[in-house]
Amino acid sequence: MNFRIRNIFLVTILGVILVACATSDATSQNISVDQKPTGVPSGQKSIATAELATKMPTSAPLVPTEVMISAVEVTKDTQKEEYEVNPSATNTQEEALPTVTEPTATAESKEVSFARPADYDRFSSVEEQAFRQVVEDEFGAATEKAGISVAVYDGDRLWTYAMGEADTGRNIDIDTPILVGSTSKTFVSALVLNQIEKGYYGLADTVGVILADHPDYASFDQTKVNSEVTISEMLSMTSGLADYNENFKGKAGLFSAPDWKPADNINLLQSEYSMPGKFEYVDTNLVLLGLIAEKYGENDLYSLYREEFLEPLGISALFLSAEAVPGNTARPYDDISNYGGTFGNLIDAAPYSFEHYSKGQGRVRWACCGLISTPENMARWGYELYSRKGKAVSEESRKVLYRSTEGGLVNFQGSKQNYGYYLAKRMFTLSDSSEISAYGHPGGGGGYSSLLRYSPELDLSISILANSTLSFQGECVDYAPRSCIASGIFDAYSQ
Repeated sequence: MNFRIRNIFLVTILGVILVACATSDATSQNISVDQKPTGVPSGQKSIATAELATKMPTSAPLVPTEVMISAVEVTKDTQKEEYEVNPSATNTQEEALPTVTEPTATAESKEVSFARPADYDRFSSVEEQAFRQVVEDEFGAATEKAGISVAVYDGDRLWTYAMGEADTGRNIDIDTPILVGSTSKTFVSALVLNQIEKGYYGLADTVGVILADHPDYASFDQTKVNSEVTISEMLSMTSGLADYNENFKGKAGLFSAPDWKPADNINLLQSEYSMPGKFEYVDTNLVLLGLIAEKYGENDLYSLYREEFLEPLGISALFLSAEAVPGNTARPYDDISNYGGTFGNLIDAAPYSFEHYSKGQGRVRWACCGLISTPENMARWGYELYSRKGKAVSEESRKVLYRSTEGGLVNFQGSKQNYGYYLAKRMFTLSDSSEISAYGHPGGGGGYSSLLRYSPELDLSISILANSTLSFQGECVDYAPRSCIASGIFDAYSQ
């Protein structure tokens, strides 16, 4: 195949992928939020704010591995959720990402051992067996799948389990890094609430005031970036901003651009903004909040995560836009019909490397969904963020986070849920007919899926990561496989 024909072939593939991406988003139900912006003098870093607690509106055999928790060396920082049986609910699964021809040079991959900073107690043998049975029953019945890794944490005890395939010819294990997807959003809301508590800005302050003197703000088209949008509206996905992900050609360009900065994503916007108030799951909000956090934190976003959360809490995560890709990261499995197959290892099938794919994702997803980690680290993160015993945020900020879910139900990830500051709340019915609440955030698309859920009633955190989308009805019938597993584990623990 000569060079001209090869280029035509690759451009054709990219076009098919981008069209497929365009069909993956769904319209979400509206929710209203009352906010009254406050004016602040330009250039002032410490912005007057109301008190923080203001009320807001597979191809390989499945080989399980179960490992007793032991201390290992801490690696210094190199570093459609639900399918409901409800046809009226819309699906807001993360779309698959565009890809472009691989550049000549690729990043050097490396192994990364994710931190396990301490020995943890174990759950009882009965509980561990019950947890394992839930995972094996649900994942074993799944059709299109690769690998899955699960962690359960209650502040003292930790259980981890993995089964399936991480890559062609390689089984997944409990330390295999996996893309976290939109569960990454939980770090943004925690960071923003911490900065608000420090007095940098307030929930009702506006983009036009807070970013007025940012060096990139002048490049934003003011017909597309509403200067009156508030912090609260961006956190709750009610800003009315359009989604830069609609610009498929522009996103593809980010993969091969020699230089990139987060503001470039904002400048991909094609549609004008709408008036705030309606719930629309839009990643543009995350980019603007990421820029705000960097400006007032006086550091890049990943460094802020490291300083505020990762190092103090002993949690390991990797920000793809800032770090090299670990060679042992689980590869994405998805629909490969564009490459002559059906379902399988996307990297094996596609004409580009995993490093190229991951670095492109780091640019396109950045603040919204650009982290990779392990379920152990994510389950501990969920506990530190949502439990009253956690240390990720203050008790006042945690109250703000929980109160943000007090609005009406919205259609999110295929089910009716409350949605707050990058925090989804849903109810699970246990086998004894009692109900528990579960807080957290899902993620999915591009060959990966994730779910983080914490139950205040049980004081239990669950993280589920998979290297396939698992966007179909689960064996438990009521939910998609990840929520079936979470529900089953909560039920087993409550016995």
